[in-house]
Amino acid sequence: MNILAAVNPTDATGYRIVLLIHILAVIIGFAPLWLTPVLVRLTANGDKAAADGLEVSILRFSLPGIGLAGILGFGLAAMSKADGAPEAMFKMSQTWISIAAVLWIVLLAVLFFVARPAIKAFRDGNAAARGRIMMATGIGHLILVVMLYLMIFKPGYTA
Repeated sequence: MNILAAVNPTDATGYRIVLLIHILAVIIGFAPLWLTPVLVRLTANGDKAAADGLEVSILRFSLPGIGLAGILGFGLAAMSKADGAPEAMFKMSQTWISIAAVLWIVLLAVLFFVARPAIKAFRDGNAAARGRIMMATGIGHLILVVMLYLMIFKPGYTA
């Protein structure tokens, strides 16, 4: 069932606005992860601006964007009432939402506890930190693909 068609018309505009902001937050949060390999390469070549950009991209864009995207995702689930239904169509008890919530927490933890300190160490000249940055980036890419699958196919959801 298409959620946008099922949402009560009086609530559809609010739902669509939250969905728009959710998608923008996902783009803002994940875009720096696609630039990370290039910035790491430039930083390894001694480019101080690339090192600063690498740190800023994770701290000011990825972490807040992905954090906001998850919070808005929970809001979308709560707002997903079908026309005339007493409760939301999407609930935390559904497989796809539960898995997505766990992946969201894992991703935030990887970015905060692995990528952030590794980027600071790499920026300060620790070449060994490069592997941790690339690992965190790869995990981020993998989680994005899995979460997109969950959002599109909604395994375990029955209308």
